Amino acid sequence: MPNLAKPFSLGLFLCLSLWPFFSAADPYSAIIRQAGLIETGSDLQVQARIDYRLSPTAKEALHKGVPLTWVVDINIRKTGRIWDSTLYSREQRYQMQYHALLNQYEVVTPDDEGEMFLSLNAAMNFMANLHDDIRLAADSFQPGQHYYLAIKCRFDREALPVPLRPFAYLDTQWYLSSDWTLWPIQK
Repeated sequence: MPNLAKPFSLGLFLCLSLWPFFSAADPYSAIIRQAGLIETGSDLQVQARIDYRLSPTAKEALHKGVPLTWVVDINIRKTGRIWDSTLYSREQRYQMQYHALLNQYEVVTPDDEGEMFLSLNAAMNFMANLHDDIRLAADSFQPGQHYYLAIKCRFDREALPVPLRPFAYLDTQWYLSSDWTLWPIQK
């Protein structure tokens, strides 16, 4: 009779050692609550609400002066038979940093303008409301075609200081990104 204890223990060891890479960190990830397009005259504007949830590790790093950066990917796509085509694509970068001497939080917007806040909640609420003016005419949508708005919020681990990056890739408390969220465009 073959001894199955050795292969079983090796398989158990591999499963347990790879578990952090396959487990989701849902309590600390960003969540896109709502998104849509608003017509403003002849142009369109993307509006979205994103909930940022910081893990205890990310909060500790923020309070020690480490800036945290998120990139919001915005796409407008037209569905096709084989693949979807992209009508509009843009990235918006937001950076949050705590200034200990001022006891304030700074949020740098995609326009490279800094806004100062007295509390972490106020800074996160400011980042949560996304407004993006699109240089796409409202009449560029063809009747009978299906379009959707795709938004993803990803945490930029490459923007962290170099000594912190390996920990950010291995620790699930640094998985602060969202999944792609798709919203149909009603026309």
